[in-house]
Amino acid sequence: MLADLARLLLDAVAPRRCAGCDAISREPICPECIAQLAAMPVPRPRPIAFGAAFAGFEFEDLVRAILHRGKYGSDPAALRAIATLTSRRIGGQSGAPPAPDGIVAVPLGPRRRRQRGYNQADVIARVLAGARSAPVLDGLRRMRETTPQSVRDQPGRRRNVAGAFAWKGFSLSGARVWLVDDVLTTGATVEAAGAALHVAGAAHIDVVIVAEVS
Repeated sequence: MLADLARLLLDAVAPRRCAGCDAISREPICPECIAQLAAMPVPRPRPIAFGAAFAGFEFEDLVRAILHRGKYGSDPAALRAIATLTSRRIGGQSGAPPAPDGIVAVPLGPRRRRQRGYNQADVIARVLAGARSAPVLDGLRRMRETTPQSVRDQPGRRRNVAGAFAWKGFSLSGARVWLVDDVLTTGATVEAAGAALHVAGAAHIDVVIVAEVS
């Protein structure tokens, strides 16, 4: 009740705005933007090391705006909203990934996590886990800070994240795992993280992301 009252007071002073178009909206993503997202095609799965990558959306302007609001604008509700849509779209396509034994988020380094207050991949992973009744496995660690991938070419991205991850949890022997992140570009980050899960014994690793850069 107190949380509802606080939300009403906040809305009166600073109304909630859509993460996609910035219009005043009762929901994190307004109905008009939801309709635009629903009309977008679902990308085909992309083969990668240890499995395949499944994206809910192409990394188009509207999707980019929502993810950027979620990552850099202190708006995890936007991430949860588009993660819910991603979960439905991936599950509704032919060739959908089989249900996982566990879901793992690509971790942030400590500095970036402090800056944002949360890991966007973890927010997305928890939505997917709730929809699939699967556990979130908190054993993947980023062993060193890496510079932003966006400033590097493809070979540089792979060098930047090589050996950057390690599994510190229980054995994943024989497990089917979903590895979750927000955006897939070259696949260098998820393949480096997936390599750590493979060493830990995971039998099959599918990558699930909100958006894919084509």
